[in-house]
Amino acid sequence: MGARQRLNSLYFIGVLIVATIIGGAANSWAVFLIVAGVLIATAINSGDIRLTPTVRPQRRRRRPQHRKR
Repeated sequence: MGARQRLNSLYFIGVLIVATIIGGAANSWAVFLIVAGVLIATAINSGDIRLTPTVRPQRRRRRPQHRKR
């Protein structure tokens, strides 16, 4: 598992923990689902959870330098 997948899973687990606390305090499954949905949507929108890998710009290759004699 790569770093992106690990971070995404940690964010997802964090969202579920927070939603569980709030849903448990309200004693409501509906509140749990709404809070979980809102937090996941917020994390995806802010870029914390990345669904696709970011494309890195390719670096220019250096041409070998010729030695002067």
